[in-house]
Amino acid sequence: MNIVICGGGTAGWISAFIIEDAQPGIHDITVVESSAIGIVGAGEGSTGLLIDVLTGIYFNRADNSILERFMKATDATYKFGIKHVNWGKDANSSYFAPLDTSVGAKYMPDPVFNYVLSELGNDKVYLSSQIGQVIEKNKLPRTNFGFHFDAFKVGKFFKEELKDRKNIRSVDAVIKDVNISENGDIESLLLDSGAVLEGEFFIDCTGFARVLMKKLDVQWKSYKENLPVNSAMPFLLDYENEDIKKDIIPATVAQAMSSGWMWKIPLSTRMGCGYVYDDNFITPEQAQAEVEQVLGHKITPIRHIKFEAGRCEVLWKKNCIATGLAGAFLEPLEATSIHSTAVQMLSFTLEFLNKDKAKTVTEHNINSYNRQVADVYESYKEFIVLHYQGGRKDTPFWRYINEGSTITDYVKEVVSRCEYKVPTSLQYQDTMFKSYWGGVSPQLWNWILAGLGILKAEVAKEELIISNSYNEGKFIYEDLVRHYNSIEFDKNTFSIFDHTHEL
Repeated sequence: MNIVICGGGTAGWISAFIIEDAQPGIHDITVVESSAIGIVGAGEGSTGLLIDVLTGIYFNRADNSILERFMKATDATYKFGIKHVNWGKDANSSYFAPLDTSVGAKYMPDPVFNYVLSELGNDKVYLSSQIGQVIEKNKLPRTNFGFHFDAFKVGKFFKEELKDRKNIRSVDAVIKDVNISENGDIESLLLDSGAVLEGEFFIDCTGFARVLMKKLDVQWKSYKENLPVNSAMPFLLDYENEDIKKDIIPATVAQAMSSGWMWKIPLSTRMGCGYVYDDNFITPEQAQAEVEQVLGHKITPIRHIKFEAGRCEVLWKKNCIATGLAGAFLEPLEATSIHSTAVQMLSFTLEFLNKDKAKTVTEHNINSYNRQVADVYESYKEFIVLHYQGGRKDTPFWRYINEGSTITDYVKEVVSRCEYKVPTSLQYQDTMFKSYWGGVSPQLWNWILAGLGILKAEVAKEELIISNSYNEGKFIYEDLVRHYNSIEFDKNTFSIFDHTHEL
């Protein structure tokens, strides 16, 4: 099949990489990208799914050597989770949410999570996970980690990996128009050179412009009622500042601010930062001044980006799929942008892509794919909404949030349950709580619920008593600690991270 990917950058080239990895040499793939149009480069972090894409485990490739090439090419460092600062009622509160789950997550209820929460408290509950244990020793876990990277270099990396594939080519051009056939399919693209590029299947990776989806009259489903932040101000920090070096940890830092939150992402060459805020409560100039006050020095914003959280009402229409920023954008709090691109393309290639158009573009495939992807994006939305429920009331923005203006029925139900029970995987299988492949694992909710103080130590203790699992939780946790105290870790595992940090 002749597949045309509109837009290079991260989404475009990851899409090409996954299609070729799934069905090597089967399709002719053309990536239309323009050197005259910059990429947004949203996000500089990933989940562990990116490692699965790189190593090809879904397609029986199992190439671990690619990880070292990726890290060098993209200035990558390891990511073990997210450190959340000032999201709770206490102005000095912080908690760490690892990328993995508690080692007792397969049990219902989870005796290890409940034991650590009840005995060590909300700020130490991450120690119930494998990542939580190794991060205490400033070492590298052998599984379940992600990466921080230079987003502008990720697309270039995947393009380089595909350079020797004869069935893949790139065209440097701007799309001037999209030609629709009589049956409503996209037939071809008119390029700024005057050339017409025909295709059988198209993938819209044109970012916020959504060039193809707009031509197909696909509407935007807004999430702004629940996710009101609508502006971002990215900036960089140089490691020549020794104070910045002291702040380096193998985690994304998400620090709540007066009208949103600020990210700090350590790369091997610099620190990428930004303020995500609601411009109904603060101006760009005030946002910059607030960041400078918090950091104690001047910054130089790269740009100011406006966005509206949401997704396309359908992600597949006719012979076109939208992914990356063209398909959806929430906010970068949980690094969902690159993750969701991988989820979409893995789902598409593993379940729906066939060697020809007629067997790929079917009503069943389109409807099934759209249901799956919509469920995944809805799960992201709910999860991010939860992060804002820590009870802050110290600024107009946080008072607006605390009034309940943005909370969803889903999150209300989760919070309500936590008054009496610690959520388990089983509780997420009823009509309201469902988990989806590629969506948010139900167990990951508990890191946030505990970190925000919504889950209480006394509730966890009662759970242990009722289920008669206190001794079991204590035994498994102590065995976990003994194991990680005894094993030998490889040296030089942390790239630029060479000392222990308080999380």
